[in-house]
Parts: sequence; C-alpha cells; structure tokens
Amino acid sequence: MKTLRHIWCLFGLAALAVLNPVYGQAWPAAKPISMIVPAGAGGVTDGVARVIAQWLSERLGQSVVVDNRAGAGGVLGVTVASKAKADGYTIMIGTNTTMAANVYLYKNFATDPLKDFQPLALVVDTPFVLLVPSNSPFKRVGDLVAAAKAAPGKLNYGSGTSSALLCTELLKSIAGIDLVKVPYKASPQALTDIMGGQLDVLCEPLASSQGNMSAGRVRALALTGAQRSSLAPDLETVTEAGFPGMDYTAWIGFWAPAGLPKDVAMRLSNEILASLKDPEVQKKMRALGSDPRPVPPEAFANLQRAELAKIGTVVKAAHIAAE
Repeated sequence: MKTLRHIWCLFGLAALAVLNPVYGQAWPAAKPISMIVPAGAGGVTDGVARVIAQWLSERLGQSVVVDNRAGAGGVLGVTVASKAKADGYTIMIGTNTTMAANVYLYKNFATDPLKDFQPLALVVDTPFVLLVPSNSPFKRVGDLVAAAKAAPGKLNYGSGTSSALLCTELLKSIAGIDLVKVPYKASPQALTDIMGGQLDVLCEPLASSQGNMSAGRVRALALTGAQRSSLAPDLETVTEAGFPGMDYTAWIGFWAPAGLPKDVAMRLSNEILASLKDPEVQKKMRALGSDPRPVPPEAFANLQRAELAKIGTVVKAAHIAAE
C-alpha cells in the first residue's frame, strides 16, 4: 500500500512539473530575468544596464533581458517594476531622478520608492558640470556668484531636464543667489543657447559636455559632485571653489520589488557589486561617462533616503510645482 501511494505521489509531482515548468527549479533556472529600464535605448542608464545585464547573464547562467519602458520621465517603468512579482525574475535600474526626484516632480507618481522596492546596489555616478559660454566673463564659480549677487534676477540658467533644474536650484540655495529659469523641452536646445550666449549658465552631464568643452564652444566652471571625477581630474568642484554642500550627480543603481527572498537579493547584490571590480566593466562605465561607485544595499538605502530629503528641500524652497 505504501509503495502504491508513493508511486501515485511521484506521478502527481511529475504531472505538476509538466503543467508548471517552474515547479522545483531553483532561481534563476526557471526563466530569463527581466531588467526594466525606465528610459529609452541609447542613453547612459540604458548603456549601464546592458553592461550589467551581460555580466549577470554570464555569472548566473541565465539570460538577463533589458526591457526599456520609457515614458513620463521614468514614471511608467518604475510603476511597471513596482507591480512585478518579488521572485528574482524582475529587477530594475534607476537613478536619483526616477527613484527620488520624481516623487516631487510628478503628481501621478503613485509608487513609494522606499516601500515598494528594495535596493540591490549602487553602481555608478554620472558627474554634472556648470557650463558658461566660451566668451563669458566668468572663469570660476565665485565670479558667477559675485555677479548674481550684484544684480539679483539679471542672470539666467537653462532648464532642459529635471536634473538641470534641480542642480541649478541647489546651487542657488547654497550660494544664496537669484537666477532666472529659462525652460526648454530638452537638453540639446539649452546646449545650443549656452553655446550661442543666450544663457548665462547651464548644468549638464560631464559626459555629454566634454566634446563642446574640448572644442572651446563652452567653458566649464566646476563639477557639482562632492569630489573630483576621474573623467576630468583637473576640474575643481563647486565645494573646492568655496561653496560647500553642493553635491549633485546622477547616480545609477539597481532595485528589486520589495519582498525579494534574502538569498536571491544577496546573490544579485553580490554579483552586481562584483562586476564593478572587473577592469573591463570599469572601462565600459567610464566610456559611458560614469564613475564606478559600488555601494551595498544598506548604504544605498541610506543614500536614497538622504537624496529624497535633499531634493524635497530644494523643490520646496524653489516652489517647483509637480507636473
């Protein structure tokens, strides 16, 4: 009788395995992993995602498929990822815009980036730089600040992205100056006007600015991060220029839906962080205009909380209304 019961039990498990191929397969053997990118193909975030996806595919022995979900400044992709199962088969790459600033910039941002996600690892920093026209009288940040204080509201700045907006508003707050915002639909339009002298200052990613800097079409005053970048080691920071507290970069990291099993989360975090020790991965990240910055989950979570608090203060002080 026991033998017969045992046979029927095995038959039932076999039938279940046929009906449900995932049954009995340890992660990540069951199926490919989806890596949601809340941005279109071709940008820095997408580039970083593809480098890490390739690394994870090789290390995990399972395909990691990049899934671009652009729309509403990243809100669409974040929303999709937040509703995914916390089973290790969906992860998301995000930035301090999509996972912090958008909380304040979009009325329809219904996701809670702290409660609905768990951080896996921070991977890179993308530095920003303050640009002025090539014929500008300003050679250092102090020159810009002095002129702005001498004539409040006379100088302007370009705002083609939320990053450019928040970066310059942070500078205004720290330096105690008044600059007039000139809104643009996209960065290329603002870059054209800074080169043409229609703008006084513009905050843009260093990677997309270096070509114009090298060609003499714009002049860089300083980096906006807390420390110098390996991408432009001779360029001082705003803090070094005498205005401490200016720390604005576009950092990029990975999250999973909240509730991911601890062993799966640890494996993903460890593999992502391990990738940044590889010289070839480091080279690829710098080619994308980003400095490798490996930060483990707990420290990454603290960084995200600090970013939310900082941006919230800037948005409130600047009276920036959510769209």
